Amino acid sequence: MKVLHIVASCLVALMLLGCTVSENRYKQVQASVRNPAQQKAEIANCSTTVGGMSRELRQTFATLAGTSVASVPTTFCKRIVQGVASGKLSRDDINSVYKGSLTPNALKVIQGR
Repeated sequence: MKVLHIVASCLVALMLLGCTVSENRYKQVQASVRNPAQQKAEIANCSTTVGGMSRELRQTFATLAGTSVASVPTTFCKRIVQGVASGKLSRDDINSVYKGSLTPNALKVIQGR
């Protein structure tokens, strides 16, 4: 689902994009990624995006996620997608990233806690 790919990309980039995710859209995406096949596809899409980033940026995310640079695309994206699917990564967490900050809860999800 393209929206989750955008959300994951925004979380990865941690940049202010000036947009937010509505409650209805969040619930739609959440329901979609509860499907194992869709979850796998979204993790793959996100991993491709993260894998294409500079080594320096991947190192930053590896440090943030507590993982190696080599495994950061899959690990980071799996945590984000599964966090949305489980509800551990809330709509407010996602919207805070769009606004330029990272909530303590989002950090916990990224760190796999």
